[in-house]
Amino acid sequence: MADLLTSSGSDIFSLMAQDSSAQRKQIAQYAIMQAATYLQNNQNDDAIKAFKKAVAIDAQNATAYDYLGKIYLSQGKNAEAIKSYQQLVRIQSNQTLVDTSESAPTAVDAHISLANAYLQDKQYAASEREFKIAAKMSPNDPLPSYSLGLQYSSTDRLAEAEAQFLKAQKIAPKDGNVYYALGMVYNQQGKYEEAASNLEKALTLKKDFPAASYELGVAYNSLGKNEEAQKQLSILQSKGATQAQDLQFALNKPAIISMDTKNSGGFITLLGPGTPLWMLDPTLLTAPDSSKTFTATFSFSASMDPASVTNMQNWSISRANSPGGGYYNFTMPLSSNEVELPSKPESVFYNSLTGEATIKFSLKQNANGDAVLDPSHIVFKFSGKDAAGREMDVNANEIDGYSVSSF
Repeated sequence: MADLLTSSGSDIFSLMAQDSSAQRKQIAQYAIMQAATYLQNNQNDDAIKAFKKAVAIDAQNATAYDYLGKIYLSQGKNAEAIKSYQQLVRIQSNQTLVDTSESAPTAVDAHISLANAYLQDKQYAASEREFKIAAKMSPNDPLPSYSLGLQYSSTDRLAEAEAQFLKAQKIAPKDGNVYYALGMVYNQQGKYEEAASNLEKALTLKKDFPAASYELGVAYNSLGKNEEAQKQLSILQSKGATQAQDLQFALNKPAIISMDTKNSGGFITLLGPGTPLWMLDPTLLTAPDSSKTFTATFSFSASMDPASVTNMQNWSISRANSPGGGYYNFTMPLSSNEVELPSKPESVFYNSLTGEATIKFSLKQNANGDAVLDPSHIVFKFSGKDAAGREMDVNANEIDGYSVSSF
């Protein structure tokens, strides 16, 4: 008491201010406890009011700003979330204001939260800046690099995403999430071997990981490892994972169902090796150097992308040379008067109502009028996409007269 009485006036006011500050923090903490109760009861609007009361009483309360930002983000109120996290960054980045209470997020966490808010609001330059600040502040923390990698992957900056995930992998080599993220990016890049390797690692580090099982199924399917892909689908189905339906859809790639040449103009796919070209049309293909345009109509297992189907570069015409399609001329050498096949069709028409594509291609008689061919072993291949953007099943995107069904 004597010390208080003998203290200078400024010291007395300082002590009073300290006491008042402590009281404000106590009252603010009580408001936060009220807000927590509201959150538990899903009364988010009441929770917001309580958190706002807390920051009105204690303007440097980082916990209140942090929760305000989280609630606003969950409600899709991006602008309000950004303002809350900006206040959080302001407090936690200032040594004189920093909230060191146990529940308060660190300055690094504050920048990451602000970055995520910008990202949700599609302010990509701002979110990138905040992630980079967080990474510089805490170079041994994998989260900033990992989060920035996720942003890059979602905005099709795949090489940069890969670089960020590799950084995170060096920092946290036993984190299954990092290997999953790398696998996801490698799938997007079409590097399916690398994708499968990283996703397998992810699942050894984190057993119950539906997202990784989905991506691994996609990688296996793209590598033609159908049994392994089906195994991942079974795992997802057994767990009732939402990704099971997505993987099922991905595995059911579009396929050529049939080829119809009944209205082709004479292109008979039952005819075999050594067939004289003039037999396809004795009127138009008998004279030397004569030619004729034929058609072939194909049906698919799914609705196709019209632009992809009508792009002639997605089609090819060739001589059969596989177990599925058989072997042109039954593997006998081509004769000197063999017909020269076009490598691409002349045109393609897609009927979206019937789901059928009709191609036109021409065959030309030679100068001697004695050209021959093997109609049953002429292969038609389509390498485009369906209406959902799925690539063709590589085991069912070719067909010829010998095979009857696709291979």
